[in-house]
Amino acid sequence: MSQSKEMLDAIMRAIELEKETFDFYVKAEHKTFNPAGKRIFRWLAKTEEGHYLKLTELYTSLHESGRWVFYGGSTFDLAPAGDDEHRVTLDTDDIEALRIAQGIEKRGMAYYEELIARTGDADGKAMLEALRNEEIEHLRVITEKLQGLEG
Repeated sequence: MSQSKEMLDAIMRAIELEKETFDFYVKAEHKTFNPAGKRIFRWLAKTEEGHYLKLTELYTSLHESGRWVFYGGSTFDLAPAGDDEHRVTLDTDDIEALRIAQGIEKRGMAYYEELIARTGDADGKAMLEALRNEEIEHLRVITEKLQGLEG
């Protein structure tokens, strides 16, 4: 194994965090009756699933060959708002889910920052920065939706 156990453990923790985040977004999507909430939580779940799969690939590659894998970013675009979204308002539970999602994304950003600081590999830094930047975009979308709901 040519990659340090510390880095492999950190990548494994990132995999676990992405799985937990995916599970939260899937539950939130199923819980809300609001089309806008469903659309946002579905998109968030898809992107977190993509992170999980890419990090799993990375873990295997680092463990077996010590090589970082390329990550060009997420290919999941947020679907446009549907006409039915403007007739329905989110209830307090949905707003709370968005607040929780903000915290999750902030923790994800901070964790990727830690990983970026711990790797000296240029490809590794680029991959982790792309993942961190996607978490930043998630936070932006969540915050924008929450601000719109809270007025």
